Amino acid sequence: MRQMINNEDNISPKKLNVLSEAFTIVELLVVIVVIGILASITIVSYTGISNKATAAALQSDLANASKQLKLYQAAYGSFPTTMSGNCPTAPTADSAYCLKTSGNNVLAYSSNGTNFNLINTSSNGTVYVVTDITSPAYFVPHTGLLAALATPTIGSGANPMGVVVSTDGTSVYTVDSGSGTISMYSRNTSTGALTALATPTISAGVNPVGITMSVDGTSVYVVTANANVISMYSRNTSTGALTALATPTIATGVNPWGIAISADGTSVYVANLSGGTISMYSRNTGTGALTALGTPTIAAGTNPVRLVVSANGTSVYAINMNSNDISMYSRNTGTGALTALATPTIAAGTSPMGIAISSDGTSVYVVNQGNYTVSMYSRNTGTGALTALATPTIAAGTQPQGIAMSADGASVYVTNTGASTISMYSRNSGTGALTAMTTSTIATGAGPEGIAVSADGASVYAENYSASTISMYNRN
Repeated sequence: MRQMINNEDNISPKKLNVLSEAFTIVELLVVIVVIGILASITIVSYTGISNKATAAALQSDLANASKQLKLYQAAYGSFPTTMSGNCPTAPTADSAYCLKTSGNNVLAYSSNGTNFNLINTSSNGTVYVVTDITSPAYFVPHTGLLAALATPTIGSGANPMGVVVSTDGTSVYTVDSGSGTISMYSRNTSTGALTALATPTISAGVNPVGITMSVDGTSVYVVTANANVISMYSRNTSTGALTALATPTIATGVNPWGIAISADGTSVYVANLSGGTISMYSRNTGTGALTALGTPTIAAGTNPVRLVVSANGTSVYAINMNSNDISMYSRNTGTGALTALATPTIAAGTSPMGIAISSDGTSVYVVNQGNYTVSMYSRNTGTGALTALATPTIAAGTQPQGIAMSADGASVYVTNTGASTISMYSRNSGTGALTAMTTSTIATGAGPEGIAVSADGASVYAENYSASTISMYNRN
């Protein structure tokens, strides 16, 4: 004990001072907790300020864009129907009315000329939207999941093979291969329910298999495979009723199967299944009448079956069922003539049967009936060239046939003829990659083929070939 006391007596004042200033473990823990609380407060405050700044930038972009669009409408009598690089390209191209964004914000625009919808997305995924009649507002993204209507189906003609929805959302049409007709429906824009018109059908020739409609809603065109013609109709935009043109048909190549129209309404293209060609037509935007171009066709692959035109009108893509590839063309927006790209094709899966392109023009998707997949491609919006994604395919159901995409680019739907289902996918707008939704499929009628999404994104319609019905869905 004495020795210990002596040792303590020998402790210098400096050492005593060091010991008295040292932190205990409890004191250190208290300091760490306080620092953590202060850091959390700082992060929360910064995040709140950052989120407010993001929201303000998105709203400012949309407010300014809305003014530009309305100025364009005042100048040309219509909102732009197509954009390229956020600049109007149709009905009149004019760079004086380009839309501008802040930072890395990305705009997605859709319009039928009378109304517009503009979505602005920030790099952190925050989304705001403006329309021609609303102010910029926070946008709650759709899940994209489908739910069958209370009355889930409505009858069509025999063996329907294609379906379209008018841009104004008031009409739906199916092309009925077995009965040689077009079935005509009015659509309740609130519920999505369809009602057959008083005169429910109009003749479409022998074995009609493909259908398309002009963006302005004044014309409908149907290809009849056995007659090798396009049947041409005018549409009453008030009632939805169709009337055959005075000259009701125009010749195509052999066994026409797919048909598409440019967003500016000046060109129509047909994939000739047995002819291995694409037929090219100019369209009179006043009467809807078609005229074959001076050079009326361009070569495609083996058995071209479906085709699409990019929203900006600079590219056309045709899928070739038996050469298992996509033919890629640039389009002259003045004449409508197509030219094959320097690298004219890109591989698809086995027996491609359906094709869709995103409204922003950055992605193309192809359904492959032979190996039950969807092929995914990014698109160079300058050259039109396609490149397969790093993960190039995603599984679909049995014998996938038709494909459609929502106008907001968030959802993709594929009909599976062998399984009588629709596969539902969400789309990454940055990469274009598809992911199966949490509920990945929904039942249809027997043998679904064609599918369409309404422009407002609220409804999806699938025509059932074997059941001769249309399945009707609400879309979240």
